[in-house]
Amino acid sequence: MANYLDYYELNPNFSKKTFSRKYGYVKYNFGSFLRKKRRSDIKILEIGPGRGEAIKYFNDLGILNADVIDNDAEVLKHIESNFKIGKCILGVNLLAIEEKLNRYDFILATHILEHIPISEQKEFLQILFSHLNQDGIILITVPNMANPFTLFERYGDITHVTGFTDLSLKQLVKYAEISTHQIEIRKFRIPPDNLTNVIRILIQSFFHAILLLMYMMNGGSYSKNLTPGITLAIYGKSR
Repeated sequence: MANYLDYYELNPNFSKKTFSRKYGYVKYNFGSFLRKKRRSDIKILEIGPGRGEAIKYFNDLGILNADVIDNDAEVLKHIESNFKIGKCILGVNLLAIEEKLNRYDFILATHILEHIPISEQKEFLQILFSHLNQDGIILITVPNMANPFTLFERYGDITHVTGFTDLSLKQLVKYAEISTHQIEIRKFRIPPDNLTNVIRILIQSFFHAILLLMYMMNGGSYSKNLTPGITLAIYGKSR
């Protein structure tokens, strides 16, 4: 296929409402982080902007200078043509484009880490952290392999090279030797902004309770974070 935008539209879950649905997820799951820093001059970096759901949210908050990185020129062209941003950076490896990066208050990478080879993940985190302001936040969202139904996320895309749980994300931060004072794992939740989603939340909560009980009965180690996605928050040194 020609580019990510073509792949995106081939996804069986894609529809005309997909953009607004993803926008809602961004607003609900990341809005609380941004509200703490809400100002027009906040510096943001997004890696892998997709169709621009997060950039649209930033623009709606009055943030017009977010930088974006992608390895697909067509994606960057789409973002530059439809939204107000800082600069577009074309690249695959962060080390090769590091000199083009600034320092940022907020760094976002949604469904990116699972595409990066294990041998490069340590360097990926180290470079991002080195460009984070002292009171900044890095948010990295990945499919949650603690949920058995997320296997489709892991193997439904041939560009996925690994999967994560909350435990393995914490291990990765430790392996990367990042001198942060705090990390946090958050569930990537369904926004309760319409009746359908409220029903989904209730059913999901019931299913997760049953699944957690099964894990407990099975014994051994298990995760209590069972949402299909989880977000790793890495805070700057001043926290």
